[in-house]
Amino acid sequence: MKQDFINYIKNEFNFSDQEISNFEKNLKQTLRKSIRVNTNKISISDFKSLADKNNWTLEDTSLWKNIFYIDSNWDIALWNTIEHISWLFYIQEVSASSSPFYLSEDKIDEKEYLILDLSASPWWKTTQLSEYYPHSLIIANEIDKWRLKQLFSNLDRMSSLNVISSNYDGRFFKNIPELFDKILIDAPCSWEWISFKTDESLKYWNIKNVKKISKLQFGLLESSIFSLKVWWELVYSTCTLNKIENEEVIEKALEKYWDFIEIIPISKENNFKRNWPHRDLTGWFFVAKLRKTKSLFTTKENKTRWKEKDVFVKQNFEKLTINEQRIIERFFLINFDYSLENNFLYKYKNDIYLSNQNINPIWSKLFLFKIGVHIWEIKDQDFIPSFFAWTFEKFNKGLIEITKEQLDILYKWWEIHLLEMINSQKNTYYQLIYNNILAWIWKLKDNKIKSLIPSNMMRK
Repeated sequence: MKQDFINYIKNEFNFSDQEISNFEKNLKQTLRKSIRVNTNKISISDFKSLADKNNWTLEDTSLWKNIFYIDSNWDIALWNTIEHISWLFYIQEVSASSSPFYLSEDKIDEKEYLILDLSASPWWKTTQLSEYYPHSLIIANEIDKWRLKQLFSNLDRMSSLNVISSNYDGRFFKNIPELFDKILIDAPCSWEWISFKTDESLKYWNIKNVKKISKLQFGLLESSIFSLKVWWELVYSTCTLNKIENEEVIEKALEKYWDFIEIIPISKENNFKRNWPHRDLTGWFFVAKLRKTKSLFTTKENKTRWKEKDVFVKQNFEKLTINEQRIIERFFLINFDYSLENNFLYKYKNDIYLSNQNINPIWSKLFLFKIGVHIWEIKDQDFIPSFFAWTFEKFNKGLIEITKEQLDILYKWWEIHLLEMINSQKNTYYQLIYNNILAWIWKLKDNKIKSLIPSNMMRK
């Protein structure tokens, strides 16, 4: 254990010898398993019924109603269960849910907002925002292209139709003044939190490195202040405990922009929220909330800087032609008696993306890497669907009820015979369900239901 870090915590937070001892012991404790139910796919009550059938014990947490501790003597790993592979839930540490929780004040908001997730990976926050704000357009920004690919995969799996993705350094957004209604900054940090998995995270911990990271964090916060609308709010969070990356970043922003922003106390006792491993028995997390009270673009200097950098973005994405739109709409109507009139379709080359949001407000402002859910492609004047094309809604036609055992077989890339049901409907594609839960999309081939599941989701 890095003694410099322990000494820093003891001195900065005035810990007694007993408390610093408890703190150090808890650093190496395995965190209790917790999950977040994906309400885009299943209701809380239906998931609790599933948990009972599986002999899973769910216990409420201090956060939103869909985040639970989970205990069981699993025959197989939790991540390899049918319920997880079907993305009915997400394995997510309790404290890591804090930033969307405090941004939303733990309420499902049906209004339409433009929301920025400034540093989207590791992606669970974005999908959580998608559930808190189902009718909002959420921009998930991530600078690392490898992590961006992982984000894409999870957005498809979680049916996050209202999320689009970009690939900017977060400090870029100061060039787009007062565009967003809400901003979430889960800032890159010094990774102190990973110490419960390995001491390596603290092996090279030093103040010099922490101060270097805090400069980046302040740059991200400053950028967000510029791009946030007046009287709207942002949340700043990290998975660290030190004050340099937390209070000092916030205090620096309040000092520099004292006439433009204000702190919003998260609780009656404190302006901030910090999760301690030995007190809260969770991972490490810090959250602060700010409100913008005045436009920064009333000064001549800032007006000039904005005009100099104002550019028009040309997209790689295209809007569909009338013929392409008709091909896809016809496919959904014939196979599933489903209308796409409340959805929006976009394409990149031949790949088709489906969203439930109109992205015109940011079409010329941000270069986009992904829109909504990738539902596959148009080829030779025909629409070829992907496994994810039916993750978001139960359709009126082409439904087949199957058992959990049959679903398990399909997830292993085997085929199943459902000849009687198939002959009664005469479709090429089917939406399978079990226990009234969507099991996504499957294809009829040689009188057998064939799995379209991607290879990286195949169950062993």
